[in-house]
Amino acid sequence: MSDVSRPGEDRARPYAALVTVQVFFASLAVLGRLVLPEVGAGLLVTIRVFGAAVVLAAVAALRGGRWITDGRTLGRLALSGLLGVTVNQSLFLYGLAHSTAVNATILVTTAPVFTVLGSLLLGLERPSPGKLAGIGLAAAGAIYLVGPERLTLTPGVALGNLAILIGMMAYAGYFLVSKPLVGKHDPLLVGAYVMGFAAVGLLPVAIPSVLAADPARVSRTAWALTAYIVAGPTIGSYFLNLWALRRASSNTVAAFIYLQPFLAAVGSALLLPQETLTGRTILAGVIIFTGLGLVLRAEARTPRRGEGVSKLTPAQTS
Repeated sequence: MSDVSRPGEDRARPYAALVTVQVFFASLAVLGRLVLPEVGAGLLVTIRVFGAAVVLAAVAALRGGRWITDGRTLGRLALSGLLGVTVNQSLFLYGLAHSTAVNATILVTTAPVFTVLGSLLLGLERPSPGKLAGIGLAAAGAIYLVGPERLTLTPGVALGNLAILIGMMAYAGYFLVSKPLVGKHDPLLVGAYVMGFAAVGLLPVAIPSVLAADPARVSRTAWALTAYIVAGPTIGSYFLNLWALRRASSNTVAAFIYLQPFLAAVGSALLLPQETLTGRTILAGVIIFTGLGLVLRAEARTPRRGEGVSKLTPAQTS
């Protein structure tokens, strides 16, 4: 993708990419229900991460250009991959296994909050009152959609809740660590390194999952859906997130997470016969979109000074 565009288009394109990311993630929540009974969580995350690492590395190699060799930068890329993929995915799946789907959906909404807190503590960004209000309103809409009264705090699920919460902290850290990286390097190349390091970190989970797998028991439909999950909710979503992160603040990118519960609810109603679209879902969607509107309005009024972003030559752009 080229960075050459009119100012209005330049503002709109990252937001369109971020909406697409949330559509991908929401489809994962829906289609994952059909895939997990046959593939299993451990094998699915292994296929996602290793598949994405191979594809992104191959595409980066075919495009040519310089590989990253600076030790300090490689360390940050490794940290980004471990936080955003290995730790986040592993703890989320572990937490989901020991908690409830409702708890997980509510706790996912803490990622933007941790991103804002992290950016403030590290001095990377000072969110405006309008942006903070928008993030809070979108969070309220997402929590209302799921229903805070359904949050379970019994001792049996406490460890699972804690795992998901730490996973969201790691995801927030991923946004903050990745922001300066995509300001200096091609997002596709950054994505290749992130997934490569994440795959290395995932080996303790991947090896036993692969050894225990029985491919013959997985239907063709499940394999096809798994291929889509690798292409869309993994390769597409992580690349587009990094691409948008170079053009928007980390807080704004994180705020779009609030679309996930709404889009998942709509997708479930359309694709799963046992799910229905309710008035609560529609009202929650209005609240979430209003909150995001406030965030985007505040972002548009913010001077385009990146968090460590440098200008790229045309040859370096994606």
